[in-house]
Amino acid sequence: MATITMTRQYPIDRHRLYAHLTEPTNWPSYYHGMIAATPRGAFADPGDQVSVRHRLLGRSIDLEVTLLELDAPTRFRTRAKGSGLPPVEHVWSYADSDGGTSVTVTAEMEETTSWLGRAIDRHVLPRQLERDVARTLDNLEELVAYGLDAGEPDRSTS
Repeated sequence: MATITMTRQYPIDRHRLYAHLTEPTNWPSYYHGMIAATPRGAFADPGDQVSVRHRLLGRSIDLEVTLLELDAPTRFRTRAKGSGLPPVEHVWSYADSDGGTSVTVTAEMEETTSWLGRAIDRHVLPRQLERDVARTLDNLEELVAYGLDAGEPDRSTS
């Protein structure tokens, strides 16, 4: 299993950032490689799903993202699964920090069982996952610097 953890600080209120980042229709605006995200419902309770189109290694792939945990406004956890790819869990954690918000993203990828799949899972996909998380946090920094979209749903108290 490959695990990547990264933390960044952002000069924005934790509740506002959490509300923006837990709204699936906002994901393509900052998540590196994501082309589209279409929720199949409210995405407010464990088991709720989002259909995602993502660019991976130069190919467009379809993923199903399932909400596993939503603990407003401190944490949410999802599991993404695509055909022929190992499942990946993402945990986004938020904490108040020096007038802003500290965001920690942990991504864990399971290994497949075939020998070729294990070679790719151990060498190619972890590097890609690490780049995706780093670039996502970079994109989020730019998004915060230029201002989040107005009118996102308020999930700070749900």
